[in-house]
Amino acid sequence: MALPARYAEPWVEPFEERCRSAIYPGARILDVGGGRRPSLPRASRPPGCFYVGLDTSAQELLEAGPAAYDKVYVGSVSERISELEQSFDLVASWQTLEHVRPLEAALANAHAYLRPGGRLVAMASGAFSAFAVASRLIPNSLVPVLLQRLLGREPETVFPACYDRCWHGALVKLLERWDRAEVVPFYRGANYFAFSKPLARAYLAYENWASEGRHANLATHYLIDATR
Repeated sequence: MALPARYAEPWVEPFEERCRSAIYPGARILDVGGGRRPSLPRASRPPGCFYVGLDTSAQELLEAGPAAYDKVYVGSVSERISELEQSFDLVASWQTLEHVRPLEAALANAHAYLRPGGRLVAMASGAFSAFAVASRLIPNSLVPVLLQRLLGREPETVFPACYDRCWHGALVKLLERWDRAEVVPFYRGANYFAFSKPLARAYLAYENWASEGRHANLATHYLIDATR
């Protein structure tokens, strides 16, 4: 099935490019929720940077290997860690904020962890996307099973998501205290319906309507770029 042109546009690259534009040799970077797959690959990091991992799972951080992070913290970004305050030039987070509650506290902590002029760059899933709504209707214990059977996702890569305040209007509101903030909507959730061509076609008709009508609250993902 042919997908709209927006699906051919870079997906990870805009996130990494914004991260790279915020750092320099010797920069300090906090990766929120990177776990076994750090948000910023080692090859994309500038020389001499100090890369810190913050994740709720010690096992996930361990799975990343000894070279992935220079230091790790086990904990939630929604709970303040005083020793991290004003310590980083960049807080990077790939597909983690939708798993965090309360998001307001998480963003406030990210703000506190940055030095003045530092940046938060994050990709998060939208609360009102079709797959997000479906996942909230299905018991958490069944979601990994269904994703494995329908899409081939490994269960250990699936984590419960709450989508707290994860829509465009709410994110813009939560970022008002930042010096500058941009929330870029993406519309590309068809892969979640790849197991059924009729369902995928029906979904794409809806998604095209949302994208062309610029219904930002219905986007599937958001790229967040905010400066303290």
